[in-house]
Amino acid sequence: MTKIPVVILTGFLGAGKTTLLNRILTAPHGHRIAVVINEFGEVGIDHHLIVASEEEIFQMNNGCICCTVQGDLLRVLLQLLERRDTFDYLVVETSGLADPTVIVQTLLLDQRIRQDFELQAVVTVADGMHVEQQLAAHHEAREQVACADAILLNKTDLITPEEAEALTGRLTELNPTARVTPTRNAEVDIGELLEMRAFDLEARRHAVENGHRHEHQPSVGTVSFVQPGDLDKTRLSHWFRSVLAEKGADILRMKGILNMHGDSHQFVFHGVHSMFEGRLGREWDTDEERLNRLVFIGRDLDGEALRSGLKTCLRSEHEAGTDGELDIYRDVSSFTLDQICIWVRQALEFPSKTPIIVKEVPCVKPGCPPIETAIMVFLEAEPPRFYKIQKTINEVNFDSVYNLIENPMPCC
Repeated sequence: MTKIPVVILTGFLGAGKTTLLNRILTAPHGHRIAVVINEFGEVGIDHHLIVASEEEIFQMNNGCICCTVQGDLLRVLLQLLERRDTFDYLVVETSGLADPTVIVQTLLLDQRIRQDFELQAVVTVADGMHVEQQLAAHHEAREQVACADAILLNKTDLITPEEAEALTGRLTELNPTARVTPTRNAEVDIGELLEMRAFDLEARRHAVENGHRHEHQPSVGTVSFVQPGDLDKTRLSHWFRSVLAEKGADILRMKGILNMHGDSHQFVFHGVHSMFEGRLGREWDTDEERLNRLVFIGRDLDGEALRSGLKTCLRSEHEAGTDGELDIYRDVSSFTLDQICIWVRQALEFPSKTPIIVKEVPCVKPGCPPIETAIMVFLEAEPPRFYKIQKTINEVNFDSVYNLIENPMPCC
């Protein structure tokens, strides 16, 4: 079945995010959209628009579904899957001080969520009157811009055209891969908003042809480069894992188009922090130069080290041997994941319907295996509980889970 496209809507306090969300919820746009918000009362939708419900999911009279995240986002997404046939798009709104990468990680972490939802784009609303001051004073504002695939420069009616042009350049400097669109009162075509793509690197090719550029705000910068050649899948997997293990906490956004040896299709990827998602893209044209284009946006990134690391993944023209697997994005059997979740609930005595995430993660601590299994358990009205097993997912057995009773985080 086709995955449900997800648009994450973020922006600093007062940028106009709520105005845009009201347009999505009330406009007669004809789309079946589910909207997840932090608190329903913050949006200010008129009560007559709501079809009452005792659940966290409300039905709007224009056909949209509105959800509140009073608990954790994962639980709401699982509830939405029970109503999958009632909507075609999902919009997730963050609070003004939130880090949008947390939501991106939620979409990439859980196997069930990845099977049914796919990130379409991160859209950031910027306040044309105050964004300059906000970028200077608040790291949240810089990270919201750095994480974006599209930026709506709002309130342009309150600034001069020269100021709007300067701000567009300023935002592009911080995030050269994002498309900046001037808006007034968050007026934007909802259909166009929903069709924005996270993988639209080719439309902004200049973003990866200008090398390493530094942002003048504290430590946030962009590393972008183009590298010709065929990549070895096994070596690329090891390199990506080492990068994410060492610098994952500082990577606010990454995306790229890669040329894998022996593949007729592009491989496109994106991610945040230590989370990575990749898939096959379009087929390379017959006369097209197969270039690897990569962009990393984050804190204190070493551009030369990244470029040199990628070069170690290139295959020589006369290199023999068959390709391995690009297992950094490989999917584990859902039966294996379900079995581990059952063991966790049994051994640690959690309720039978407790949401659990199981994910392989990199680790570079001395004495640890390079890949470990991380487990997150979501209990209602409690912070998530974290566990770690020093094995890959396919190596985990019941004894591994039972040992978590005495030692939930063996390498931390």
